[in-house]
Amino acid sequence: MKVTLQKQELSQGLGHGVSVAEKKTTMPILGNILWRASEQGITISATDLEISLEMTLAGTVITPGAACIPAQHLMNIVKELPNDMVSIEVDQQGWVRMHCGKAQFKIASIQPEEFPKLAKREDFQYQALKAATLMEAFDRTAYAICTDEMRYNLNGSLVETETTPSGKRMLKVVSTDGHRLAFYQTELGEGDTFSLPKGVIFPRKGILEIRKILSDLGEEATLPICIEKNTVAIKHGEVFLTMKLVVGEFPDYTKVIPQNNDKKLKVSRDLLSHSLRRVSLLSEGKSKCVKLGIHGGGVLLRANSPELGEAEEEIVGEFDGGELTIGFNAKYVMDVLSNMKSEEVVLELSHGQSPGVFRIPDDPTFFGVIMPMRT
Repeated sequence: MKVTLQKQELSQGLGHGVSVAEKKTTMPILGNILWRASEQGITISATDLEISLEMTLAGTVITPGAACIPAQHLMNIVKELPNDMVSIEVDQQGWVRMHCGKAQFKIASIQPEEFPKLAKREDFQYQALKAATLMEAFDRTAYAICTDEMRYNLNGSLVETETTPSGKRMLKVVSTDGHRLAFYQTELGEGDTFSLPKGVIFPRKGILEIRKILSDLGEEATLPICIEKNTVAIKHGEVFLTMKLVVGEFPDYTKVIPQNNDKKLKVSRDLLSHSLRRVSLLSEGKSKCVKLGIHGGGVLLRANSPELGEAEEEIVGEFDGGELTIGFNAKYVMDVLSNMKSEEVVLELSHGQSPGVFRIPDDPTFFGVIMPMRT
């Protein structure tokens, strides 16, 4: 095999491949990227057996062939190459020889036959979904995905569709780690044929890859997507991505959302976020607990630590529930505020130990729920 391609094209493709390839595994082949050069062009493939990616690269095929090349080693080399044409050649002994300018490298490869067989694009029947819709849904909710591998059913986002009594077709995405919950819903457009008979759980790593792949798409781009046989398949230009859905029951999130939070605080989103950032500098431990003393004229934010000291700051706001004190993890609150595209935010509460619901005024598409901390 011998191919030539621009360093920028190679670097972009490897960026996707390396993030999918398994770094810690008992199967060394999964740490490699499969290269195939043919009359159809240059394709690279990577997998960790849960998520698989195939991508076509722009370049010139001089000699057809295939090889498995260590993903991270190759990426480390490419990062340091000058912005020039890169030549990659595999000899009969399996050595990979790279040339770029006056730089030369020799890397050992693995026989391509050892690489797992992956699904093909034509194996799936695709539906249509506006790429910006899916991107926005994951952007707004991914922060609340659980990272505890023991709670595998929360290691992803619930995706579901429904038709309202008025006939609107809605897409809903929910993430939770047990301490907080993020909810986003939006109406599907006329050209969106995407529909699910029941909710499915997209894996956390897969969502990260989708966000990378879709980051350069325009507002009107349509994404071919298929969900069948416990697998998600997505096509985007030269990229083909598949992932296994998370197996398990996602908790009934509707039971987590408080229904009787009748006390509402309206405050500037930026003001609250910046104040939290400052005050939490002196909060204790990883919990970053900040106490909110809420009253009719605003909020007094307080944090203290026996080792560091204490901090407080008062900001103006409007509260219709008398006086109330509640504690929250400052990072959790800042995360939800950063995903609100509004000047003001409304915090709904019932009492000092009730979950807080953060909403955008007059916007039902997004809200975040955060469990309180003991004050």
